[in-house]
Amino acid sequence: MAAWRGVRVLVMLLSGVFGLGCGAEGEDVAGWGEASAALEAEAGVEASGGPQPCGQSAQLVSDLRPGTEGSAPERLVEVGGNVFYAADDGASGSELWVTDGINTASRRVKDVRPGAYGSTPRFLTRMGGRLFFVADDGARGPELWLSDGTEQGTVLVADIRRGAQGGAPDGLTVVGARLYFTADDGVHGRELWSTDGTAKGTQLTQEFAPGPGSLFLDDLTEWNGKLALVAYSEASVTLWVLEARSGAARVLFRGPAWTALFALTPAGNDRLFFLVDMGLGEADLWVTWGLPLLTFPVLHFPGDYPSELTPLGNAVYFMAGAEGFFGEPGDLLHGGELWKSDGTHMGTRMVKDVRPGPRSSLPSGLTVMDGQLYFAADDGVHGREPWRSDGTAQGTVLVQDLEPGSESSTPMAFAAADGWLFFSATTASRGREGWYSNGAPGHVDPMRDIAPAGLSANPRGFVRAGGSVFFLATDPDQGEEPWSLPFLPAARCGRR
Repeated sequence: MAAWRGVRVLVMLLSGVFGLGCGAEGEDVAGWGEASAALEAEAGVEASGGPQPCGQSAQLVSDLRPGTEGSAPERLVEVGGNVFYAADDGASGSELWVTDGINTASRRVKDVRPGAYGSTPRFLTRMGGRLFFVADDGARGPELWLSDGTEQGTVLVADIRRGAQGGAPDGLTVVGARLYFTADDGVHGRELWSTDGTAKGTQLTQEFAPGPGSLFLDDLTEWNGKLALVAYSEASVTLWVLEARSGAARVLFRGPAWTALFALTPAGNDRLFFLVDMGLGEADLWVTWGLPLLTFPVLHFPGDYPSELTPLGNAVYFMAGAEGFFGEPGDLLHGGELWKSDGTHMGTRMVKDVRPGPRSSLPSGLTVMDGQLYFAADDGVHGREPWRSDGTAQGTVLVQDLEPGSESSTPMAFAAADGWLFFSATTASRGREGWYSNGAPGHVDPMRDIAPAGLSANPRGFVRAGGSVFFLATDPDQGEEPWSLPFLPAARCGRR
C-alpha cells in the first residue's frame, strides 16, 4: 500500500510541474485524476478510450435565480435524453424546467400556474417517453399532468376531483404501460387509480373500501408486471397484489391493526421481500412468491429495523443488527452490518463483519453497479468510507480511504451511471464535493471543487442524460442550481 501512495504522490508532483490537467484553462486540477491514471497503469489496467466522466469540467447548467438563494431545484428525472426538474426562478414560483442534455441550458417547460405562486410540480415520474407529475394550476387543485418537454405537450391528464381541492394523486408507480396512483375523487374516498395518459384512460382501478370511506394505501411497488401495495384500515394491515392485465387483486398477508408492514422490495423475477413489525418495535424479514401459502417470515432481527433493502440478482441486501432508536439491543456480537437473503432461512446471513466485534459499521447508501454492491461503512480504522461487495466476505473490500486515517469522508448520494459510480464525500481540504469511480479499489477521482476554500457544494441527484451527468449542487455565490459533468473520450477530457 505504501508503494501505491508513493506513485500517487510522484504523479501529483509531476502533474504540478508539467501542468497536466482536465479542467478549464487556468484551473489547477492536477492531482487526483492523473494519479488515478498512473495507478491504473501501475496495476496493468488498460485505459479505455471510450467516454468517461471529465471530472474537473463540471459546469453550471443555468443560474435560474441569480443571487445566493438559488432556485431550489428538486428531483432530476431523465426522459428521452432530457432532464426535467422543478425549480423556482424567483418570479414564477416553482414550475417545471428541462434541459436537453446537449446544449445543457435550461428552459421553463410551461408556466402551469401563472403568477408568483407556482404550480409546485412534484412526484416527477417517467413512463415511456413522457413525464408524469402532480401540479396545481390554481383552479383545479393538485391533479395529474404529463409533459413531452414542450409547452403545447404539457397538459392536464384528468380532473379527478372537480373544484379547487383537486384529487391530490400520490404514490405514482409505473407498471407496464399504465401509471398507478392513489387519489380522492370526492365520492369514493382515496382509492387506487390508473391511467394510460389520456382522460378517457384514467379510471378508478380498485375500490378497497366501498363508499366515501378510505383506507390508507401505501408503498405502491412494481413487481414483475404486477402492483403490490399495503392497505391500512382500522382493523387490519393487508399486503395486496394486483394483476395489471386482468385487474384481479388478492391478499398475500394480513395482520392486526397494530402491524407495520413496509419496505416492499422485489428481487429476481419471482420474489418480493418486505418487513413486518407486529407491534414489538422490531422487524421480521418476510418474503412472498405471490401466493398466500408461499408468504412467510425469513428471519427476526432484534434492535433497529433492517434498512435500505436493495435487490441484486435473486437476493436482497440490507443493513441489520444495529441498536434500536430507544437503545433496544441489536446483534450483540457484530452490531449493524451488511446482510443478504435469497428468501430462505439458510440463505440469509451476514455478508461480512466490516467492523469486527460488537460495534457497528452501519452500511448505508446501498447502490448496485455492474453486479457489485457499493455502500458507505466505518470499519473502525479508516473511518466512514466507500466499500464494495460481491456478496462474499472476501469480496467485500474498501474502495478507497478518501480522508486517510480514522477521519471519515462519509460518502452519500450514491448513483450509478453507465459503469461509473458518483457520490459526494467530505475531505478537510475540499469540504463535501463530488467524486466518481469505475468501482475498482483505489480508483476514485474528484469532480470540480464547486465550493472552494473547504466549503461544501453538497452534490446530489446524479442522473445521466445525453453526453453528460446532471446533478444538483450549491455554489456559495449562486445557491443550489443544476450542474452537468460531460462524458468525453479520455484524450478530449485531457484537453479541456
